[in-house]
Amino acid sequence: MHNVGNNPEGTRMTPFEDAPFTAFHRRIAVTGAGGMLSDGYSLGIISIALTLAKGPLGITSWWLGAVGTASLVGLFFGSLVAGALSDRFGRRPVFIWGMLFFTVVAAFQFCSASSSQLFGWRLLLGLALGADYVTCGAMVAEFSPPRKRGLLLSILSVGWTVGYVSAFIVGYLLRNSGPNAWRVALLTSAVPSLITFLLRLKIPESPVWLTRMGHLDKARGIVAKYIGSEIALPVVNTVAKIKAGSLATLFKSPLYRNTIIGCLFFTAQVIPGFALGTFLPLVLQTLHVSDAFTGALIYNMVLLVGVVLGMFVCDLIPRRTLLIQSFVLVAIFLAVLTFWRAAPSLVTVLIFAALALVLSISGVLQMVYPPELFPTELRARGISVVIACSRIGAAVGTFFLPVVVDRFGIYAALGAFMAISIFAAIICKLWAPETLHVSLT
Repeated sequence: MHNVGNNPEGTRMTPFEDAPFTAFHRRIAVTGAGGMLSDGYSLGIISIALTLAKGPLGITSWWLGAVGTASLVGLFFGSLVAGALSDRFGRRPVFIWGMLFFTVVAAFQFCSASSSQLFGWRLLLGLALGADYVTCGAMVAEFSPPRKRGLLLSILSVGWTVGYVSAFIVGYLLRNSGPNAWRVALLTSAVPSLITFLLRLKIPESPVWLTRMGHLDKARGIVAKYIGSEIALPVVNTVAKIKAGSLATLFKSPLYRNTIIGCLFFTAQVIPGFALGTFLPLVLQTLHVSDAFTGALIYNMVLLVGVVLGMFVCDLIPRRTLLIQSFVLVAIFLAVLTFWRAAPSLVTVLIFAALALVLSISGVLQMVYPPELFPTELRARGISVVIACSRIGAAVGTFFLPVVVDRFGIYAALGAFMAISIFAAIICKLWAPETLHVSLT
């Protein structure tokens, strides 16, 4: 290990990894969380918007699945492109200008006149979502001291959940406001993204990325200005340095297991989370819940409680333990929903609430774990591959949920989600590495 952060005179400096926690660290977390809030809001608002637009736009079950999936498909491609750009040209350009693109596309959803047009805008929105997922994780992780990294990265999950739940509440309040309620609901997603774009304009480039790429003077200037003049540059492991352009390295030893685990755990979490969340009122109606909208509201409020709890426990519980045990609990709750078909409405809502609690607590790892699995040269690209794989699963699950429910019933879908959770628990038990408090190099 070679510390490139010592000053030319050799004065002893505080290691970057031991830098004191400052207001700037909170600012980075807030601007990252603002992006995730915008992301969660845009994905959450579609749940009620589709329910309200189904009649006015004449949306068939096929288009219902397609529009619900569009953002996830766009997110797949957006994350891969953004990962390559971010590793090559830096985190900051994508971090800032991607959010402006997000805002413009979110506003144009209001103009949708058909299912196909709405699909197109949601697809473009997904591109921006993918870019933001990648750069948020990399940027916050690389600025964070190891002892605070879990907390700061979990704030991104809190932001996403706040946005997701807020969107549902806004949609819930707008649902009876007229035939264009779904348009107004979609338009509101441009508000948080615009605010976030403005807040990000003065955020500097990641000093970890600059140091790793050899731009030491720029890195020193940023560290001195924003963190402290007595703080050294990040430690660079020159022996383990990996060529930035070698995407294939992610699928070779020693990284292939990390890549597989990252893709698997993220995918297994978001398949039931996105599919059920996108169509939750319809799912609850299918399960004979008398007041589906209220049941969905309870589910979303519990999501918010869970992610706040997750923020505080993520640095207290080993990553492996949280992953494995959460998948086991999710499988149990889904099994109850699958096999207890005569459950009263209240019991069904309570089980969904318990499911939401576990999904949201463990869901903080979606922002915390992937950045810890990869070295700096491949961090953004590694995160992008993990996100892309997860969005394939989420897109497939979201697209086919209404189709499967129509052909085979809701219990077949719930049983499939249960099987996925069991499989994920087994693989995580075998391969998941522990990364709690590991330094990023």
